[in-house]
Amino acid sequence: MRKILIILFTIIVLTACSNQETIKANGEGEYWKANITYEVTDSHLSDRGGIEYTGDEDLLYVSYSLVTDEGGLSGEIEPQKGQTAISFGMGGGNNPPAIDAAIISLNHAYVEIEWHTTTGEYKEKVELKVK
Repeated sequence: MRKILIILFTIIVLTACSNQETIKANGEGEYWKANITYEVTDSHLSDRGGIEYTGDEDLLYVSYSLVTDEGGLSGEIEPQKGQTAISFGMGGGNNPPAIDAAIISLNHAYVEIEWHTTTGEYKEKVELKVK
């Protein structure tokens, strides 16, 4: 029983020392909402996010570029009928910025979106801010 208690105590202490911060940034344009979440530890940065169309038309094609101080990512998709949400997927790296630098980066971040519907081609830039 004592060994089990020691193991549990060790796990709790190690978990408490992981020092993970979660930083969320959101933005909203006329036709799109965007979000990104950073999870930062002393040794790793994980990110995930996406965009959501708020317009009334069916999307035929979407391309996006997320731009941050650390770089960016881009993608394109031909959404399924009625699809309005598009995920950026998950990413990460082993050389994370400091928490303050990550917040500054997300406050400078934006997403450029181009999309096609049956009525035309459109563009929008959505700026992100940490809340």
